[in-house]
Amino acid sequence: MNIPETAKLSAVLVDGNWSWPPIMDLECIEILHVLPIIHNGSDSILWRGGGFSTKAVYDIFRNHGPKVGWYSLLLGPCKIPRYSFVLWMAILDKLSTMDKPWLSHLGGVCVLCGREMETHEHLFFRCNYSRQCIRILKGTVRFTWPNRAWAVDIAWASKRWNGRHILQAAYRALLAAIVYHIWQERNRRVFQQSMRPSSTIARIVVDEMRQKIISIELPDSVSFRGLYRLWRIPWPVRGTA
Repeated sequence: MNIPETAKLSAVLVDGNWSWPPIMDLECIEILHVLPIIHNGSDSILWRGGGFSTKAVYDIFRNHGPKVGWYSLLLGPCKIPRYSFVLWMAILDKLSTMDKPWLSHLGGVCVLCGREMETHEHLFFRCNYSRQCIRILKGTVRFTWPNRAWAVDIAWASKRWNGRHILQAAYRALLAAIVYHIWQERNRRVFQQSMRPSSTIARIVVDEMRQKIISIELPDSVSFRGLYRLWRIPWPVRGTA
């Protein structure tokens, strides 16, 4: 139709009416002869397959990959969104660790332990600093981590804590919290030259998780009382009607 691909809508609109250039393409001429033209109707937008929605548009353009097994680690009533986001980035190996080519000028050594190359594998949780955080959490809230390959451990956690039980949801959120705070401490040392001991990080994680658990309104049950007991939270005294 002699319209360039980069043309804007205004190129075929004059005073609010369509103004198409003369049709020179034989295929277009044939289509016009076959299709009926509605002169008295108004234009309307039709969406193939039902009503229009942003979700429908997103589903068309997004990459439909296979369902991953670790998605449940990001979900649950105890989750804190920004922690889940950092965990998601860590699972995908997308955090800007020192082993990335564009950060090679920084030396590559882990700023938490100062011994080995900083990678996702090292930070979570083979670094002596992050490993000490895990030890403290194990003694505090019985959090266990196998410490094998990062991808293998994520697969293990996805199966071990893949349930609706409140304790499993709490451990999923705890994993996200410790990953978040280790990464935050790493950034603190890189950009602010300020450091905190692993015991401080573990305490912050536990305190924040306690606050998150308290913020959830839970009915009185053995499971929920067990959660409070594990995290050393006094069970709230509720008034009677």
